[in-house]
Amino acid sequence: MTAIRFISGGLIWVCLAPLFYSAMSVSAKLAGVRLSVWHIGVGRFGLGLLVIPIIVKALRLNLWGQQRFLLTMRGLCGAVAFLLLVASFQKIPLSLAMILFYLYPAFTALLSPWVTGEPTAKIAWPFICGAFIGISLILWPHEASGAMNPGHLFAVTASVLCALTLLLVRRLGRQNNIYTLFFYLCLTGTLGSLGPLLLQELPLLPEHTASWIGVAAVAVFSIGAQLSINQALVRIPAPKVSVMMTAEVPLVACFGVLYLGEPLSWRLIIGALLIFGCGTGLNFLPGKSTPN
Repeated sequence: MTAIRFISGGLIWVCLAPLFYSAMSVSAKLAGVRLSVWHIGVGRFGLGLLVIPIIVKALRLNLWGQQRFLLTMRGLCGAVAFLLLVASFQKIPLSLAMILFYLYPAFTALLSPWVTGEPTAKIAWPFICGAFIGISLILWPHEASGAMNPGHLFAVTASVLCALTLLLVRRLGRQNNIYTLFFYLCLTGTLGSLGPLLLQELPLLPEHTASWIGVAAVAVFSIGAQLSINQALVRIPAPKVSVMMTAEVPLVACFGVLYLGEPLSWRLIIGALLIFGCGTGLNFLPGKSTPN
């Protein structure tokens, strides 16, 4: 009975996480029209940095946690992944950025044996290869290759860092509470965004009400998303959580195509189906026991 409750609780959190992340990504895309990456970064991470210590104190938990070096690395990877993803939103269509970013289930499966000790099944390799064929199809030089820009690289790099983040959360979640994990993300993200924000030529504070609303939306949805996925990761293996998160792809891509009027091509559609389909297929593979 306890095991059933444990698993069902993880499924609830892993279903909530993509909804929150979808709302956060859309908010970041819309806010990026008027704001810099650093505005959005400080807004997202700054609110968490203020709120989490209060929650931790009220619950009488340990804020600083154990394995602080790994906690800092997890925070750094997660913060840079978010900032790169927001930067990609400003350079390429939202739908394309999310499709490239969602290669991270494949990267998670590749890196899992080294980071968490959870082996990747041999049957997973065709799905991993299929996902990379999908990205090759999307980015392979063709008649529109002149439109390639750093946004594509930002999205793929964010994907790799996201995979590392998820695996570190899975590993660190055995000894640390979810609020500590989120605190380190907010701490490194705020420090990493604040310096460039002070040095940029744009105004330090948003000048329009819509900009403030956008930053607030990113920050609020971020807290819900991060706490949800952290709750899921301490209950369910990281490769399966990362694949379940692919539900964000159609949600965000549909918003980009239907609301923002972003273009579709046969390469993008087939590549997206390969990435999404192979990622989903990984979720149905039998798991292996985790070494101590």
